[in-house]
Amino acid sequence: MKRSLTLLLSFFLLSCGAPQAPCTPFSLDAVPPKYFVVLDYGHGGFDRGASGVDTGVAESDLNLLIGECVARALEDRDCYVLRTRTSADALADTKRDDMAKRGAILCTEGADCTVSIHMNKFSDRSVKGPMCYYQAGAAEGQALAQSVMDALCSSLDRSARLSNPGDNYVTRIPTAPSVLVECGFLSNPEEERLLQEPSYQQRIADAVAEGVLTFLQQKEGPSVTEEPSK
Repeated sequence: MKRSLTLLLSFFLLSCGAPQAPCTPFSLDAVPPKYFVVLDYGHGGFDRGASGVDTGVAESDLNLLIGECVARALEDRDCYVLRTRTSADALADTKRDDMAKRGAILCTEGADCTVSIHMNKFSDRSVKGPMCYYQAGAAEGQALAQSVMDALCSSLDRSARLSNPGDNYVTRIPTAPSVLVECGFLSNPEEERLLQEPSYQQRIADAVAEGVLTFLQQKEGPSVTEEPSK
């Protein structure tokens, strides 16, 4: 009942604020989904984020495309997904206000975890591959980030890589375990091209969803059946 009330309240509050994807609110009689995930698509509107070196593609646009693929993958696996944005627009007219509204959504009560989708960029154009960041010192955040990192490396045929500690707003603010996913480098010629291909975007999304669900299932632990009292 508590989860149903939380999700219903979240839907009501967000329908009055930032624009969200059309969805059906839960009734108190409905069976709630198994997990509740908050997805953040970095940047948006006036804030394009990084730009592709060769094509000029905006990070904010790729974050939205891949993020929506992640959302659908999670929804297909019995998750309720709350997005920070669902269009190319920012949540406010200034970066400060945008981040404040984004942070409020990331802190929604009852979330099992939060995931922020981003793209990377570096001066050395040979650097490539996904990266995952967790809030330094957060054990559950580290476990979530490593689960997503492992799934990405496996799906994209990359060598195993450790997740990284950091101090980012989108991992520091939430009370739930949080991860910032850098899907690839827009400074690398190969990845800049791949990140714009729908099939590659879907591979990334499926891997992120798999990593999130693996973490949530492990966190939940094995079910325990009580023996009848004698």
